[in-house]
Amino acid sequence: SQDSKTQRIMQIVLCAAGATTLFALLDKKVAAAKYDTLDQLDKYPDRFKTKDTRNIISFTELQKHNTKEDGVWVSYKGGVYDITGFLYAHPGGTGRLFMAGGHDLSIFWDVYRQHYRDHVEKFMERYRIGSLSDAEARKAEKEFVFDDPYAEDPKRHPDHLGCTQKPWCGECRTGLLADNYYTPNELFYVRNHLPVPVVDEKEWTVTVKGNGVKETVFTLDDLKRLFPKKEVVSALQCAGNRREDFHGERGVFISPHWVIGALSNAKWGGAPLREVLKYCGLDVDGIAWGEVNDPNFAHCQFEALDMDETGTNYGGSIPIDKACDPLGDCMIAYEMNDRPLPRDHGFPARALAPGHAGTRQAKWLSDVIISSDESDRPWHQKSYRMFAPDISFEDDLSRWPDGPNGGTTGIAKFPQAGPGKDIRLRLDQAKIVQEMPVQSLICRPTPNQELGMMNADELYLRGVAWSGGGRGINRVDVSIDGGKHFTAAELIKPIKQRRNREWGWYLFEKTIDLPEAIKKDLKAGKKVTLDLCSKALNGDNNVQPERMEPYWNARGVCINHWYHVPVTLDSAKAWDHGAVSKEFGNVPSGGKYKKPWFHHGWSAEVGDVSQAHTGYMNQLSRDLKRKDGQI
Repeated sequence: SQDSKTQRIMQIVLCAAGATTLFALLDKKVAAAKYDTLDQLDKYPDRFKTKDTRNIISFTELQKHNTKEDGVWVSYKGGVYDITGFLYAHPGGTGRLFMAGGHDLSIFWDVYRQHYRDHVEKFMERYRIGSLSDAEARKAEKEFVFDDPYAEDPKRHPDHLGCTQKPWCGECRTGLLADNYYTPNELFYVRNHLPVPVVDEKEWTVTVKGNGVKETVFTLDDLKRLFPKKEVVSALQCAGNRREDFHGERGVFISPHWVIGALSNAKWGGAPLREVLKYCGLDVDGIAWGEVNDPNFAHCQFEALDMDETGTNYGGSIPIDKACDPLGDCMIAYEMNDRPLPRDHGFPARALAPGHAGTRQAKWLSDVIISSDESDRPWHQKSYRMFAPDISFEDDLSRWPDGPNGGTTGIAKFPQAGPGKDIRLRLDQAKIVQEMPVQSLICRPTPNQELGMMNADELYLRGVAWSGGGRGINRVDVSIDGGKHFTAAELIKPIKQRRNREWGWYLFEKTIDLPEAIKKDLKAGKKVTLDLCSKALNGDNNVQPERMEPYWNARGVCINHWYHVPVTLDSAKAWDHGAVSKEFGNVPSGGKYKKPWFHHGWSAEVGDVSQAHTGYMNQLSRDLKRKDGQI
């Protein structure tokens, strides 16, 4: 039964005991801490091997600290850390931190290897209060048996590049992204927050409940029988796409660090959400036309079957007007590109809210709730807010205040910043992300590619562009000199969508005649380096910003500055600028990482900060040659 499968998942997941708890252990300085500032860490280059002999703590004492009253302590590589001050700051929920209390982190981090980045380990030292003895450090590392909660996850395509493995967050190789108008299901980006649940479609149900509706349970067959199938073409983008661009001098302490490819396009089929709510008694017409403004009907919450280690299921919400809008095209989707949803995309049914961030559109849908409040899930309340550039994780977000349900209380109950208050966070200045900004990227050529230009004097570019909110794309401009000069590309969209309902993305392409100076250098046998970039204007003529600094934000969301693609032209090579790089092809803007990446640590050995990430998924599985103009 579905209940037994859910219980099985819960048994596996509960063993994690807080595996992803410490995305970043930040800020609060405890009195016994050895290192007061990051600068002091440089004095201790072997800090992860040498104990703080001034304060030896027993393993028995460590195990006592797993509650709010007694404090929450953890150990790692022999060090002991008091993370009590971080309990309500974790974007993934407070319960995971309590479950980690009294245990060593290494056994968890060996699965959740995204923690193995240098900035995370450095910030941990702010919480250090002492050390275990050598013998007890070894004991702590073996004391807790961790069963992998991701053992039943599906297999992925080799060109689906994993930014994190557990949970799987994978993006399409950018060299393939513009090959098709409809992204193949196996290459469509995947953002999983938790293990993929095992669901029997014959036993699956979704419950519609809450204010203004009669509680109703639907099977998959009910949705197909009661509501004519609606189809809509819509791109999805993760709110944190391109997050790795933000990670440099200022660290980003939330995972995954998407590189560029968390954007894809598909045709979806399912039951219109508006009609489902109407069937359950909600006055969708009155809400849509503004005749009903009952605050009890302000939000449409989605809850899902995937669960964290504490049994908290994933969830999010959208404004009720989007759910009820006859032109909003929301649905309970059960098809993707004319096929049943793959497991990674929410089989057997998911929420779809075109134009909104992917995180709002819960997969493995279990409940639709009409409420006066937004979802209280931490992934909704904490993880996807766009704070001002001067707000940092280290000094601000790591001090998220206590509150009901792990601090996910929303604006109404959140302790606001003000005179005399030791907090700068203001949720009214960091609204929860819903619609996404305008975005574009050049996909061909790929970054750092050497292009054979023998007897060639033009360069072909191809990419994708999209804007949230259904705004569409008015124009895409491309440049080969880093943005000094732009020219308009040709837009390709094989379907028609109405104004403000342009949920699907655009492809763009341009064949550029090379300037005479570049042709001269190529004829002289010189290699020429170009800096390719694009900027899109959406239907409101809002344009992508040139730089990220004016809108940098600590959560790393809504990232859309120009994406730079460095390439080299080589006249000594045969004409070939359609090939795809066979390395780990996706790189941040500018073609290189600012900090060591190693697939968030999960492809590197623990503590090995010199290991390169070449060789991973470097064999293409199919012929990538494309005929010009093919969609």
